[in-house]
Amino acid sequence: MSVPSFADRRRGRRRFAAIGGLPLVAMLLSLAALLPGNDPQPTVAGAVPVAAQAGAPVSGTSAPTPTPGASPSANSLGSSGNSANSVSGGAAPSAAQNQLGGGVPSRPPRPVSYPSGTPNPMPTDGPCPFVLQAHTVVRCGAESGQRTLFKLDVSAGRDMVMIQVVSTLYGMAPRLFDPDGQQVQCNIAPDDYVGGPVRCVTNKAGTYTLQLINYGSGTLPIALSYLPVFSTDKCVTMRGTDTSLGNPTLYRGTVPQGMAGDCWVTDFAAGDVVRQLGTNLEQILFDATGQQVCVPGTPPVSGTDCKLTGTAPYRLVVQYGHDYNPADPGTPAYLMAMSRMSRPEGCLTVEPQTYGAALDLTDITRCRILRVPTDGRYSFRGTHDTGNIGGTLYRSDLSPICPSGTCDLTAGDYLYTIPPPIYQPSPFAMVFRADTETRGCTAGRDDQMDSGAPVETFPSAGQDICRTLPTASGQSVYVLNGTDKGETARYRVLDAAGTEQCHGFTVYDTYQVCRLTGTAPFRLTAEAQGPFNYRLLVQRVGETAGCTPWAAAEYGTGSGARTGLTGKPANGALESCFAVPADHPAAELIGYRVTGNRFKSVLHVVDSSGTEVCRINTGIADVCRAPAGRPYTAVLTYDSSVSDFTAVRRDATVSAPCDLPAATGQVGGPSAGIAVDSSTDAHCTTVGAAAADLLQMNSRTSGGRSAQLTVLDADGRTRCNAWETSCRVTGSTRYVTLVAARDSVDTGPLPGALDVWRLATAAGWAPECAAHPVSADGFDQRSGVLSDDAPLYCAVLDMKPGQSVDIATATDDYRNWSLLSMAGRENWADEDTAYKCVKQLGEVPTGFNQCTYNGTTTGHAVLLFSPGQAHTPLAYTLQGAKPGTGTAYSGIPQSLTPAVAVEGGYAEVTVHGTGLSLNSRLTLVPENTRVDPNLSMRPLWVSADGTELRLRVELGGASTVRYDLLVVGADHTDGVPSPGYLPKAFQVVKKSA
Repeated sequence: MSVPSFADRRRGRRRFAAIGGLPLVAMLLSLAALLPGNDPQPTVAGAVPVAAQAGAPVSGTSAPTPTPGASPSANSLGSSGNSANSVSGGAAPSAAQNQLGGGVPSRPPRPVSYPSGTPNPMPTDGPCPFVLQAHTVVRCGAESGQRTLFKLDVSAGRDMVMIQVVSTLYGMAPRLFDPDGQQVQCNIAPDDYVGGPVRCVTNKAGTYTLQLINYGSGTLPIALSYLPVFSTDKCVTMRGTDTSLGNPTLYRGTVPQGMAGDCWVTDFAAGDVVRQLGTNLEQILFDATGQQVCVPGTPPVSGTDCKLTGTAPYRLVVQYGHDYNPADPGTPAYLMAMSRMSRPEGCLTVEPQTYGAALDLTDITRCRILRVPTDGRYSFRGTHDTGNIGGTLYRSDLSPICPSGTCDLTAGDYLYTIPPPIYQPSPFAMVFRADTETRGCTAGRDDQMDSGAPVETFPSAGQDICRTLPTASGQSVYVLNGTDKGETARYRVLDAAGTEQCHGFTVYDTYQVCRLTGTAPFRLTAEAQGPFNYRLLVQRVGETAGCTPWAAAEYGTGSGARTGLTGKPANGALESCFAVPADHPAAELIGYRVTGNRFKSVLHVVDSSGTEVCRINTGIADVCRAPAGRPYTAVLTYDSSVSDFTAVRRDATVSAPCDLPAATGQVGGPSAGIAVDSSTDAHCTTVGAAAADLLQMNSRTSGGRSAQLTVLDADGRTRCNAWETSCRVTGSTRYVTLVAARDSVDTGPLPGALDVWRLATAAGWAPECAAHPVSADGFDQRSGVLSDDAPLYCAVLDMKPGQSVDIATATDDYRNWSLLSMAGRENWADEDTAYKCVKQLGEVPTGFNQCTYNGTTTGHAVLLFSPGQAHTPLAYTLQGAKPGTGTAYSGIPQSLTPAVAVEGGYAEVTVHGTGLSLNSRLTLVPENTRVDPNLSMRPLWVSADGTELRLRVELGGASTVRYDLLVVGADHTDGVPSPGYLPKAFQVVKKSA
């Protein structure tokens, strides 16, 4: 299309360059001309005819650089930062200011600011002329300390005069005086003005005077111009197809430095809704009174659209352009257009289409008229050869409708527009179709686990597909979406009335069960967003064709029936289907593993009604409860990296055939040994109980790996889920305990043990616990050895509300965690128990625990210590203390031996003193605490009389310096020995060469 340009524009010879670093005295001068009664005497510019002056109007256009102090943002459609919404927004001049004349003030009313940088004077064409011509930039030099006057003509009785002055002196406010010498009110507040275009409303025709004052230390180069917006003949007229919505005229140009702006006269009427298109420019729209309309962020504006208020005719002024100019890369440009939306012209009309119809993807018309023949539900979207394109649908009153692209529409015409790019309109096609459309549909299948679902290709964007499904109403179907390359399609399943049954709109919608509750026949539709591959598989829930029979597995480790169902993906398939007969148990422990990307795999268990009863991730066995007496199917989904899989289901009811003997529940009795060779292995045991019994089940392994614990009661309820390694239960007469590896891959055999302890009955705590009473105010050392035959130390204690007890543990396993816990009768099975034991000091393993009771009445608790992940046999010592700090709590150390150790590994040292215990809080502090960390220590043993405490000190990464031995919380002065502080008690030295 043609792009009109301004005939009076010519290329400038040079660009202006901003300067900075002007003398300080100049920084104190800016706007003194605005003080009452202090106008300077004029220096008449141009004693010779204007045509003969060196400062005559510039014959070309300069590069459009923003006025100093005004920082317009790209794509802004409003005024500059100093412009008000109304031309009357500036401060009115005082009585002393509104006359032309007066002396030059000695100082300005406020300091001025200057741009930073190296001084670089602006180019100038000589002294300033006396007369300005409209829409013509003048470059000249304003004399220092003088008032420079310019004459300019305004031919209309009422006009909007725009003035632009650019200089290196920020804050030089222009002042305009009418033919009678009265100052004209403009839209700037002089005390805040730092630059930018100025708008002044004039109320009489004649010759006006523009006054500028230079308070700098030398001649000031300036560039300026003015534009009488209402009376100038320099404005371009927009009419007819120039403002069509489908193909508006694009205007390209530049606004050189100092130019007040380019303008257009429009044929818009009040009440019209217009769309302003522009890139990297600042533009203002005025009504006939000079009032700015369509101010961004102010109603009735919506994005780039605006309903015109005020009085016609309307004029548009572009003040800045910041766009790349391919003809002259050094000169920024702008590109602009205006469209009328309230009378849309040039839009193509689109009627409902059939499926598979080829569309014209090359049309660049910016809008479409969607013609709805009858009331109903319709879907629409814009599309091009690389995918869908966003847009908006409007009613006849231009109110937006149907943002989702699918809704009920009444018969009539609707306007659709895409986001308005300005450089080159994006070619696009319109997809428009009734949701009841069946033209172009082909027969589909709902048994594709068996018949297959090949990878297909959409012919081109907009050529959507439709498949009519044979599935009856009331049934459900699996819908699997995706190719082995990760390509997915946007799809919907519709009934005969066009009602959506389900959809998949994102790349994550690769699987779902779709319930068909509407009226048959149902249709699967998919959007063609380009010539892309897709694969959509539909399988009726309950259809077992193509599904592998899935037999139950036994508990235990080994081969045969214990290993579950193994298989490999079919060629190109991303799913496997398993069929389970109706005689399955009411509760089953189900898990699986894959070889490949396990994080992209999920096992879905779905009953015959289409309800998903379980969704399981690899490495986590879970209890699933499909309705008894009815068959069900399961679908394992994965990505193309998976080479094989194993799926296992086992009886999880209280009558399950367990591989382990029934537990007796004896406290301190031998553990049941377990071995997990595969991530799908599981073990099972049962235990009988009275309803009042308090039981705890523990699974334990060594080496940092763990086995997950699931416990169900006699009613089949899950008491503890598959993430637990410990479970407390009460209230049932029978429990089944299931143990499985918490591993998503096979990492080798995992030996471990399962413990079931009956810690209390209705008569009280178990004798093994009641025999060991301890006090919450502290207790002496308790030592022993835990083994697989005796894996628990159990004690009882009473605690007051809010009371805490510190319990230190010393074991001969220095790497792995042992397990200390506390529980009470009051809330035995609660997950959020009132008793909490927290490891202290952050050391690993810490050896220090603080147990707190947060109940409201006296608590009757049991203290439990077991191997956890530590090795067995495990030698241990426990000691309790009332919480505290300082020497009263930790004792007084007197010496440390040995006092020297070699860096790396560990060292065992002995602290000698009085009042020492396993709970003594000691630390080794380096000489330079700002650089070197403290050494972490762990208690190993303490003498019965508290005079010797053996510690294990970690030296890995320790600095080779001297360390002070300090009791945590003890007052001390660095370097001065005192109770609880031994300076330079320990030294780490380098290894010998």
